[in-house]
Amino acid sequence: MDILIKLEIEDWNQYQSYIEKELSKSVKSWTDSFRFNLVLWGVTGFILMSIFRNLSEIHWPTVGVVSVFYILIFILFIIKLAKLKKAFAPSETGVFFGEHQFVFDEEGIKSKGHGYEGKHSWSVVQRIERTNGMILIFLDTAYAYIFPVSKLDNPDKLYNYINEQYKKI
Repeated sequence: MDILIKLEIEDWNQYQSYIEKELSKSVKSWTDSFRFNLVLWGVTGFILMSIFRNLSEIHWPTVGVVSVFYILIFILFIIKLAKLKKAFAPSETGVFFGEHQFVFDEEGIKSKGHGYEGKHSWSVVQRIERTNGMILIFLDTAYAYIFPVSKLDNPDKLYNYINEQYKKI
């Protein structure tokens, strides 16, 4: 099966948002549990209620200054995240953008694009997913071949074919 596809910035943005969401789910720790958060917020609420009950008067200018300080820290954090996201975006002269030709067969996946040619056997495929308007063939944790469904003539045929080949290994 041969596929010719042209990847653009919208495809990268769609893939990056999917990866950000899915990778954060895969590295959960005990601090993400519902019980931990329930206890944490309960203790925090109890401490704050105890502090404010003992104060006869709240100094609102101080509350305002402290609030502005924390809001500024939050805004700087959001700006830093946006810069980090932009830093991970592929360059215009890199291999992501442009036309890519894929050949799928029993041996694996052959890919060819501007300045590169590659071959991966089915044994290196980690998983195959169809989500958010994309078919993704993961070769590693965050490295995947991206096939936007809107740019495929017959996405069901491709998805079924690669699943059949992947299940054979």
